[in-house]
Amino acid sequence: MLVRLLYASTLIKPQDHTVIDSILAQSRAHNPAKGITGVLVYSEGVFLQALEGGRKQVSELYKQICADKRHTDV
Repeated sequence: MLVRLLYASTLIKPQDHTVIDSILAQSRAHNPAKGITGVLVYSEGVFLQALEGGRKQVSELYKQICADKRHTDV
């Protein structure tokens, strides 16, 4: 079953743009292999991401995102 998930979060260190680059690189490297597509938007310390894929894959990724210490208030 195809699902979509939309979430927002706050970057811990908004002045550190290398963190943003690492999150984007990690998404590009791992999501396609899991059948997950989406969009990642960043502005003024806040992320907005839409994920789409299989229910299990999106749920597992969301758990990882929630545990990621680079951002908070997911």
